[in-house]
Amino acid sequence: MSKILYKPLEKPLSMLCKVEITEKTGNDEDYFFKTFSVEIFPHKTSFWSGNQNIDIVRKPISPNNLPDNNADAFAQQVSAVLYQLTIKLGLNGVPSAVEKQHELWQKWLNIRENLADTFTGDWVEPALTKVDVKMLPGETFTPYIMQDIFLNEYFRNIYDASFTGNVFYSKRTVHGLCPFPIQFNEKWLLHTSDTEQSINFSGKWDKIDDQSGFKKWLKNKTDDRLGEIRVEGQYQLDPVTGWCNALESCYFLTTNSYKKTLKITLTTN
Repeated sequence: MSKILYKPLEKPLSMLCKVEITEKTGNDEDYFFKTFSVEIFPHKTSFWSGNQNIDIVRKPISPNNLPDNNADAFAQQVSAVLYQLTIKLGLNGVPSAVEKQHELWQKWLNIRENLADTFTGDWVEPALTKVDVKMLPGETFTPYIMQDIFLNEYFRNIYDASFTGNVFYSKRTVHGLCPFPIQFNEKWLLHTSDTEQSINFSGKWDKIDDQSGFKKWLKNKTDDRLGEIRVEGQYQLDPVTGWCNALESCYFLTTNSYKKTLKITLTTN
């Protein structure tokens, strides 16, 4: 068995991320995308614990093609809380905690006030209260933040993977394809050369019965039976830093009359 060597980050990383969502029902197709810059700044690694803090700064890049409705506009403003994060990493590069939680909570309260003044309707206060619960500092805060589409894709815990014959089988929980988490069984293939390391991955939905209300959500989209949910993509590592400098993940949900695609692309500036 072999593992990918983890090294604490020594120099800042500068990348570009694009998230694309396509939904097709019959002859109708909706396409949305969001592009943002990503910069990761390393703190000094602790001599005693080996832990390292990193700052992740994201900035939206215009133009973005986003859904034109109140619910999605509300969600976009909520996500602004996460544009700058400080995350603690363990010895294997796995995020163990989101730091400065009380600062993020205060930032949310400021955004919350603006949302309460901007949006109207019976749905607004319940939606704000739901976010309140998730944003409260404490043990549940870090797992909630790590559901973010970019963070969920970038921090794949690859340094924990033990490859046998360059193959590793993984179970992952994915967020963003639908309003509920979806579990995937994935196969990772490790490729190593003198200039780079990369992982090609593919997988399918782990068919757990009524996974967090998934069947009800799908029925609201279409009366068709589910055809498949699958993923394929590539995760590339910089040969010098050992950190991811490019990735592409494509998720597909298909029935006879409905198809949804979620694509996340990361490139180095």
